[in-house]
Amino acid sequence: MKPILCNYYLTYRCNGKCVFCEIWQHAKYQKTKDANVEQVFQNLVELKKIGIRFIDFTGGEPLLYQELPAVLSTARRLGFFTSVTTNGYFYASLAEPLKGLVDFLHFSLDSMEKTQNDTLRGQPFFERVIENVKIARALNEKPDILFTVTENNYQQIEPLRNYCAANQLILIVNPVFGYGNVASLKPAILKYLDNFRNKPFIYLNRAFQRFRQQGGNQIQQPRCRAMSSTIVISPDNKILAPCFHHAIAEIPIETSIQAILKAKSYLELKSRQGQFPFCQDCVINCYLDPSFTHHFDRYWWLSTFSKAKYVFDKYIRPYFILGERGFEIL
Repeated sequence: MKPILCNYYLTYRCNGKCVFCEIWQHAKYQKTKDANVEQVFQNLVELKKIGIRFIDFTGGEPLLYQELPAVLSTARRLGFFTSVTTNGYFYASLAEPLKGLVDFLHFSLDSMEKTQNDTLRGQPFFERVIENVKIARALNEKPDILFTVTENNYQQIEPLRNYCAANQLILIVNPVFGYGNVASLKPAILKYLDNFRNKPFIYLNRAFQRFRQQGGNQIQQPRCRAMSSTIVISPDNKILAPCFHHAIAEIPIETSIQAILKAKSYLELKSRQGQFPFCQDCVINCYLDPSFTHHFDRYWWLSTFSKAKYVFDKYIRPYFILGERGFEIL
C-alpha cells in the first residue's frame, strides 16, 4: 500500500515548554530554520502525485509559521485533508485567515484545572484555549480538544469530557508514550481510560489501547509500518526515516520525493521498519495509527470502529438529542 499520511514539520520553534515534549529542550531543533515556503509548495505537489491524502502540519507550534495560511490554502486546493494541533496562544489573531482551511483543528488542553494545565504546558495557555473555542465556534469551525494523558492528569478525562460534551466538541484522548526522558503510561492508567471509550464526544482509539496493553511493537513480528504509511518532512527540507522520533537517516530533498522513496538506501530502511532495536515495545501513536490501515487484522477493525465513532460523535450526534422517546432530531 502507498503512504497515506505526511507529518510535515514546518517549524521547530515553540512558545510552550510541555513536560512531555523534548523539542523545546534541544539546541539542534532551535538552530533549524523554518520551512522555506516555496519548497513546501513543491513538496505538496509531489506528495499529491505519490498518493498522500492527509497532511498533519506540525511543529513546534505550527501557528508560529508565518506562511501557514498560504500553505493550508495550497493544500486545500490540491485536495488534501489537513490537521493542525496548536497550544492556542496565537489562534485569536489567525482565526480569520485560517477559517475553512483546516479539516481537523486541535486545541491542546490537558486539564480543566487552570494551574495543572498551565504547569503541564509550561505556559499560561488555559484561558486562551477556552476563549479560542468560542472564537472558532463563532466562525463555524469544528475544533477538537487534544488531551495528552500523563500519570498526573489522567483523572481529568471526565471533567474534560463534560466540557467537550457541553460544547459539542470531541475530546481526543492521547496517552503519552515513552520517549527520551518521558515515561510511558502504566497499564492501570490505560485500563482506567478504557472506561470512557464508549462515552459520547470521546475519541479513544481502541486499536491503540489494545496494542499498548499487549506490549507494543515486537521486533520479531512488527506491526509498525511507519515508512509504508507515513512520510516525515523536517523544516530544513529533509525526509526523516524511519520516523521523526528515531531518525537514523535525514535525506535532503534535492531531486524529488518519489526518487528518494525508490532509492535503494531508502528501501533498505523500509524493509527494516518496526525491526530496529529502538522499535521494541514502541507505542508512538504518530506512526502506529496510520500503520493500522496497512494490514487487515483486529487492529484494523478496532481502529476503523473508533474512527467511525469519531465521525458519528462529531458530525451526526450534535443534531440529535435524547428525549423521552429516544433520539430526536434537533
